[in-house]
Amino acid sequence: MSSALQGVGLGIWGVIFYLYLNLGEVGFAPDFIGNMFSVGAIATGLIALPAGLLCERIGTKRAILVSLAANLFNIVQTFVLQPSILLIASLVSGLIATLGWVASAPFMVEDTTPHERTFLFSMNFATWTITGVVGSLLGGVMPDLFNSAMGLATGAVAGSAVGYRITLVLASVASAAAVVPILLIKANHNGPRQEMKALLSFRNIKSWSTIIKFMIPVAIVGLGAGFIIPLFNVFFKLRYSASSEMIGTIFALGNVTVGIASLAGPLLSERLGKLRAIVATQFLSMPFIMLVTVSPNLALSAGAYLARGTLMQMNMPLESAFQMEMVTESERATTSGVMTMADNIPRAVSSSISGGMMSGNDFYTPFLITTMAYFASSSLFYVLFRKAKTEPLESLRTV
Repeated sequence: MSSALQGVGLGIWGVIFYLYLNLGEVGFAPDFIGNMFSVGAIATGLIALPAGLLCERIGTKRAILVSLAANLFNIVQTFVLQPSILLIASLVSGLIATLGWVASAPFMVEDTTPHERTFLFSMNFATWTITGVVGSLLGGVMPDLFNSAMGLATGAVAGSAVGYRITLVLASVASAAAVVPILLIKANHNGPRQEMKALLSFRNIKSWSTIIKFMIPVAIVGLGAGFIIPLFNVFFKLRYSASSEMIGTIFALGNVTVGIASLAGPLLSERLGKLRAIVATQFLSMPFIMLVTVSPNLALSAGAYLARGTLMQMNMPLESAFQMEMVTESERATTSGVMTMADNIPRAVSSSISGGMMSGNDFYTPFLITTMAYFASSSLFYVLFRKAKTEPLESLRTV
């Protein structure tokens, strides 16, 4: 239920927030939007490790509750359109949201067995993404519906900002409401809280070499993803003159295909093993990355976008579970924080660069760099973990 509410709220927000900023009435160019994403991603990267340590101290459930409630803070970004305030709001939002993101994987691992864990991660991811379909569709049509009802201008270019603001507020409320189902969960994990002094000295970390080996491929793929992922909606608008309804539909279909594919993750993992399943789907996604930008029309580009997202994100729950199984219980939240940091700091840098490229109508170079980064990351990931064994660490788990 909590994932469903988050899916709806974030689905709406993801489709229209940057389109809202890029409205003629609001007037922000893609380069500023890229910089704004960079600020949030930098905040996420810098706070991720401290967030992991805090989760070890206060518990993953409390961390998730704080993070979800803080979605209401996003309303500030909707109404205060001064560049400096937007950047600060993006920074604060990124800081708080990171706490919940870091806590989610350890929270699900704490009371699951190895056999059911892959299914749980995949099912949760599928719920989150499929309900994001509803959010994406709503995000695509609600601004014009509200504007039409009030007799205001519609459209992704000249539409009134009023309908967009109403929709974004509803999205923030839906995401914050995800607190309620989490409150109803009674976690069975009763492990001792670790002392902050021990956490700050990293005495809880027993698998530094493993964590570092995870960090390197994650950082490379984060660098590549930053060139295209945050600006897909702006890309479709500028490259193919897509309307907000079209973009919302594309994002909704993307959530459908990713959600369905993620349910196939456990079957693929059983057949190939987690590592090979992760790497195979990543390699298969790469041709479609370039097809998105070289396609002669929106339909073909959207089809490539759907294929890329399905293949690349099918492995996300598998990779998350794989990471958590490769470290001990006492370091899982910290590891999650380190991975978030490794992903977001490079992503922040590349999204800022990509925003400038797209402002200059360069839609080819960002996709080429992303493809190269994905190839390097996937190859390295396989080399580093091809002989990995996850089962022995389960003996270290306390219940």
